[in-house]
Amino acid sequence: MLRSEYNKRYGEGDEPIIINSGYRSEAVNKAVGGVAGSNHLTGCAVDIHVLGKEQAIRYACILLDIADESQEDFDELLIEQSAKSLWIHFAVRLSGNRHRIRLTKG
Repeated sequence: MLRSEYNKRYGEGDEPIIINSGYRSEAVNKAVGGVAGSNHLTGCAVDIHVLGKEQAIRYACILLDIADESQEDFDELLIEQSAKSLWIHFAVRLSGNRHRIRLTKG
């Protein structure tokens, strides 16, 4: 849904959505520096590669719109960055969603 909405809004053709990370085992989560209790451990989070800050903001807006339109809660929508890459972390939970939105620098 993110891909089709992004392509419809911004006319970028058939841009793929690149998923860096979804479900992680405890060992993988530890190896990549994930936090204890990460939503990735339950398969409730995804990290989406973005090509720049503009694309990150556009993806974030679409994800928020989808959540609003579907009346589905979300737990986290984070724009995160390391020295080498930029990504969106989006997470949902069955209950107890916190609606955390922030820009972080890793």
